[in-house]
Amino acid sequence: MMTLRGARLAAVALPLFLTAAACAGDTTGSDSLRGAGPALTGAPGNPGTPVGSGVDDTAVLRVDLVGGFVTPQILAARLPVVSVYPGGQVISEGPQVAIFPAPALPNVQLRRIAPADVQRLVGRAVAAGVGAGRDYGEPPVTDVPSTRFTVRTPEGVRTTEVRALAEADGTGLTAEQQNARRDIQELLDALTDLPGTIGDTGPYVPTAVAAIAAPLVSDCPAGGVQPVNPSGGAAPAGPSGGVQPPDSCGGGLPLPVEQAWPGPELPGEPLAEGLDVGCVAVRGTDATVLLAAARTAVDTTPWTSGGRRWTADFRPLLPDESGCADLRAAS
Repeated sequence: MMTLRGARLAAVALPLFLTAAACAGDTTGSDSLRGAGPALTGAPGNPGTPVGSGVDDTAVLRVDLVGGFVTPQILAARLPVVSVYPGGQVISEGPQVAIFPAPALPNVQLRRIAPADVQRLVGRAVAAGVGAGRDYGEPPVTDVPSTRFTVRTPEGVRTTEVRALAEADGTGLTAEQQNARRDIQELLDALTDLPGTIGDTGPYVPTAVAAIAAPLVSDCPAGGVQPVNPSGGAAPAGPSGGVQPPDSCGGGLPLPVEQAWPGPELPGEPLAEGLDVGCVAVRGTDATVLLAAARTAVDTTPWTSGGRRWTADFRPLLPDESGCADLRAAS
């Protein structure tokens, strides 16, 4: 069984999408986008290789989830739903195996598309109303994230933020607001369902990684036994057939093994004033070592650093992210 962690898929046919995108570009002056903005250099290549080869690494189109009733640690480690780059790289979070504990590293996917398709996506975003000031209303839903769309055009950066896009059922919204939401939802559906026929897909290999750390608060003993295999297996089934949730010390599930932290001492630089949550970011060889350790861990693994025990959320950095400052701004 596969689920998505942070991305939503919708059944949108690629030929229809590209045709609609091209038409939308014609009605919004996309001809002026071609060659007028930042150079769209690069070409589709093999996935599974690092991004950042000298082409423009600033995303031209990005969708983020913002806010919601989650911890600061989760906010800082949250990946964008999708990021599209001028050279044709499309980075998004892929399906996550439905096991407990979950793997420590998120499944981040890289698809490469043609630069012409990047232009069509930008035209589709503009046609859908990103940055146009449309009224999306304020549905009576609380504690849920907003969806933020950002598109970079020759005229500047356009941004639209829609609260409770997935959760709103139309209650308290006018017909005009519901139409605006429908247009922006169709854009999101298209962006998160680019079929494999548009380009090769493989794992995103980051050149840098950040870890969001917080003190481990637990009455459980240090150590434990080997965790559930991060690449397979399953936790015991609950009474309704789902995954049995643990209690504070595992609930009969294997406790993850405590591991020595292989990177800079935790917690690193503070993410926000008054919060006991920090961030460390590494590149190059240090990133390779940290990623290798993360691949052997699960999201509940206790890490020891500086004589204390920590939890850590791993966040692969994207091509236009340089370190913890980018994650601090996002949270």
